[in-house]
Amino acid sequence: MPAKEAPISLESAGDLLKKAGLRKTVARVHLLQCLASQTGPRTQAEINADLEPHGFDSSTIFRGLTDLTSSGLVVRLDTGDRIWRFELHDRTSDGDRTERHHPHVVCVECGTLWCLPTDTIERFSDKIPGWQISDLLLRGTCKACAQKT
Repeated sequence: MPAKEAPISLESAGDLLKKAGLRKTVARVHLLQCLASQTGPRTQAEINADLEPHGFDSSTIFRGLTDLTSSGLVVRLDTGDRIWRFELHDRTSDGDRTERHHPHVVCVECGTLWCLPTDTIERFSDKIPGWQISDLLLRGTCKACAQKT
């Protein structure tokens, strides 16, 4: 998965952790920086591969992801394939967490996951009176997999 252009700074990571009520640790900072440098959700195995060269074992990474998810800094996605994926929670321009996280679409053949625009939830909510949709995961077949069949 390609990296974003502007990874999170050490200072910004510390500020986010402080705002979330978490201690600033080297592992948590590295996790935030790793997730901020990605354009989409990552599996723990992918995160492990990124951070093991920095001396972090899978247990430390798992505990860090659990803490960051519990604090609301990170979102854990369950696409139904028993593999959790993690990404930073959406933020406003002043760094505060947004009310809802953006939706996703997953290919049922290859498991590729794409982020959808944040306003997708509002567009669905407008069509279903009386519902407040808090999460949205669409399933389908990507173009590459559709061409294989």
